[in-house]
This record gives sequence, C-alpha cells and structure tokens, in this order.
Amino acid sequence: MRLAALADVHGNLPALEAVLADVEQHSVGGIIIAGDMVGSGPHSVEVIRRLRSLRTWMIRGNSENYFLDYDSGRAPGGWYTSYQWAVMRWSYHSLDRETLDFIASLAEQRVVTLDGAAPIRVVHGSLESPSGRLFPDRDPVRLDWFRKAGLFKPDHDPVELELVLAGIEEPVLVCGHTHIPWKQEHKGKLAFNPGAVCNPLNGDTRAQYALLTWLDDRWQVEHRAVAYNLDRIRAAFRESGLLAEGGAFARACLLGIETGQNVAGHFVSYVYDLAAEAGFKDCAVVPDGIWDRAVATFDWREYLDNVTFGS
Repeated sequence: MRLAALADVHGNLPALEAVLADVEQHSVGGIIIAGDMVGSGPHSVEVIRRLRSLRTWMIRGNSENYFLDYDSGRAPGGWYTSYQWAVMRWSYHSLDRETLDFIASLAEQRVVTLDGAAPIRVVHGSLESPSGRLFPDRDPVRLDWFRKAGLFKPDHDPVELELVLAGIEEPVLVCGHTHIPWKQEHKGKLAFNPGAVCNPLNGDTRAQYALLTWLDDRWQVEHRAVAYNLDRIRAAFRESGLLAEGGAFARACLLGIETGQNVAGHFVSYVYDLAAEAGFKDCAVVPDGIWDRAVATFDWREYLDNVTFGS
C-alpha cells in the first residue's frame, strides 16, 4: 500500500503536473494534500480542479483561510486596498464561487484511515493552527535550513517534536507550511513534512513531495524531488497578469520559485523592519509609502544572481 503526500502547491500548475507524473510511476492508492493549494501562483483554480479529479484527502492551509477571510469581509481593511496585499486580491478574483465554496468545505486537519494500515493525521502548520510551524528538533542540518529561510530564530529553541507526537493518537503526523522537507521518528511515531511542490526553501528549485509506503506494519516515508520547466511558470506569471498586478510581492514569489529561497519572506521582513523604523512597529498592514521604499531599497540582486533557468 502506498500514498503520496503533497503540500504547498500555491497555484503552481507546472510543478504540480510534474509531481503527479512522478506519482503515477509509483502505483499510489491516493494522495494526501496538506494544505495551501492556492495563492501566490497563477493557477489556483486549475490546481484545485486537478486535485479534485483524483483520489485525494485535502485540508485547508493558511492560504485557503486568507481567501475565506477576504471573501467574507473578515480580513483587515488594508487587504482590500494596500500594495502589500495585491497578490491576494489578484488571486481572489481569479477564483470562481464553486472553488471558494469547495475550499470552505475543507477542514483544517483530518485523519486518513485505510483498511489494514495505521491512521495518519494531516495538518498544515501545527496541531494548533494552520499558521503554526513544526521543526525536526533533533536534526541540526534541517534546522540550519530553517534559520537560513528566516523561519527559525537562532536564539529560540524549537518545540520538542516528542511532545507534539505525544499529543496525538495516530502514529503518523503529516505537516506542511514551512516548505522544507524533513522527517523524524520517536518511540514508534513518525512526523514529516513532504516539502513544497511550489518554492521549496532548501535551495532546491525542484518540486518536492513524499511517498508513504505501508511496510512491515508501519508507514515509511521517502522524500522525492522532481525537476520541471521553470520557463512555464515564468510565462504564466507574466501572461496571467499576476506579475504586473501583484507588484513586488509577486516578483518575490517568482524569485523564490527560481532560486529555492525564501525571497518573499525575507522581503516582507525587510518591509516590517522599515515600518518599525518609521514608527509603525505593530501595524498589521504597512503604509504604501513604506512598501514603495522597501521595493526600491531591497537587495533584489542577491537573489537574481542565483536564478535557475530552464528545467
């Protein structure tokens, strides 16, 4: 028995298609989708439709929740007007009502149960929140990737994964959100992140996912990375209008795809640093003037020099 586990597709159809082509070579019985199918890429509707055509178990991630908050009017007012949230607005308007209703029908976590195999709990970020983060606390190499990506502060200790696993009944926990693949076992329980289909943050531009195989009465995980033609996603960013209408954040998202680095995250951190210096320390949405200043002074060249071309 074998399953595929995917997370963080983020509207990148070429990356998803490459992963699904690889999945087809391994006779899987279904696909677990650990959230963030939509957002920041040009193909959110197409990704959802493609996944719905397959045998999948899907949950909502923080990106899906953003769309639902925006749709309901619960989002902060700045989301509807600010430069900062231009990608969100473009992506939201690319969706149809059927897709939004389907997203709303998804749970934030679920348990996948198959006859003859142990159950699998699926979350996006953590057990507490789709925006939470789980770390392989006993893997210094992986933790260094988290630090480089700006997802883990050097002076902070990670949450002990042993305690997280002790909080669930299932022997397997699948998570996403951080875009970095890892796995860790403790006392017969397994936790893992399959990595991101779109924009992994470990320096590898290939689309990443994982295979789960039921063998010797336990689930065993294998991480995989699949090359795809980056020129296709570049063209889609341009031709869809996302790159032009999404502004600097769309540019940062594409640069992340092209480099395997957290360009968008580093850019947003830089924006908030400038906002704090200007007296807007705790603002939820930065003023457009601060955003423009950040766009003009951010070190884009640091990432442009590492862009990968072709496939």
